[in-house]
Amino acid sequence: MSEGLGAAELERAYELIAEAIDRVPEGGEAAFLSRLCLALAASQRELGAVEAAIRAAEGFNQA
Repeated sequence: MSEGLGAAELERAYELIAEAIDRVPEGGEAAFLSRLCLALAASQRELGAVEAAIRAAEGFNQA
């Protein structure tokens, strides 16, 4: 993926997302996250960036 947000900005993004999830009605978290991902994907110029983000997110669970 291309260079993006710095550590402090990523932390703030995490906080913003967590706060938004807290505002979602119970049981609607997955739908909210799907809509968020689609909104972020729509801001990309190439599908490859979306594919790279998916691989990066999948890798967070692997150590």
